[in-house]
Order: sequence, then C-alpha cells, then structure tokens
Amino acid sequence: MKKQISHLMIALMGVSVAPMVFAQSAPGTGQVTFNGQLTSETCQINTGDEDKTVMLPTLSTQSLAAAGQTAGSTMFDISVSACPSELTSVAAHFETTNMNPDTRNAINQAPEADAAKNVEVQLLDRDGTNALLLGSTGTAVPIQNGEATMSYGGQYYATDATTAGKVTAIVRYTLAYQ
Repeated sequence: MKKQISHLMIALMGVSVAPMVFAQSAPGTGQVTFNGQLTSETCQINTGDEDKTVMLPTLSTQSLAAAGQTAGSTMFDISVSACPSELTSVAAHFETTNMNPDTRNAINQAPEADAAKNVEVQLLDRDGTNALLLGSTGTAVPIQNGEATMSYGGQYYATDATTAGKVTAIVRYTLAYQ
C-alpha cells in the first residue's frame, strides 16, 4: 500500500509542476489578461445623438484612387447629460461590430448592387486628424455640471482604387468613463 501511495504522489507532483514549467519556458507562448471595471452610474445620451446619422460629402473616386488615401472628413458630436457627480470624464468606446479586421475601419454595408467598392469609413478622434480604430476609446472629455460633448469624425478610407457607388457604414458605441 505504501508503494502505491508514493507513486501516486510522484505522479501528482509531476502534473502540477509540468504546466508551470511549460508556461514559463516555452518559446512562442504568451497570455492575455483582461482587467476592467463596471459602474452602475451612467450619463444619458441626449436625444438625437443615440442614433446619429453623419452625411459624408459626395466626392470623386479620383480623391480615393489608391489604398490608404482618405478624404471627406466630417466631424460630429455626441452629447450627454444627467451624469452622476461620481463620474468625472466620458468618451465613446467604438465597438468592433462591422469592422474590417485588417484596417479596423467600418466596412461599407451599402446594398451590393449600389455599393462603392474598395472604400471604408475611418473614425477620427476629437482632433479631427488622428485615426480612431474600432475597438478603441476616444479621448475623454470632462463632465461639467452633469454634461459633456464629445467630438469625433469620420472619413472615407480607400483600400484600393475606389469605384463609384453608395457608402453606408454603421458604427456602434458605448459610453466609457474615467
């Protein structure tokens, strides 16, 4: 009986040590740890800003003749009110729904028969020049007297020489607090 128990203990020790050694020394491995925090507090998105439509200008495909070219930047605001005093700043976090994983821009969802080709919509942070990739949070703005206005932009982004047609991109956002 003693012999069986000692073999069992050795086997258990080997199992508990092996994963720890593997995780520390195996090349090509890594880990991702997600940390976050939820709050029960929130601001109210003002009427008209919860489902906003931004009209980009009608441009010639010559403005977007090669991959990486951008044009037609248009700014928009999202305003909030009734923010609890515990919250000091707010920003929009743009979700990855309808995202091109290579560019992290919003894909064109216009009906295929009418859609412009090789074009996406790229978001811009509040300065109007820095790209804001989907899955990112914009620059936070201070909440004053329970209110705040966040400014962002959108623009056409060519993935190759564009073709004429319609562009419709839908970007979802969630309010994020600091």
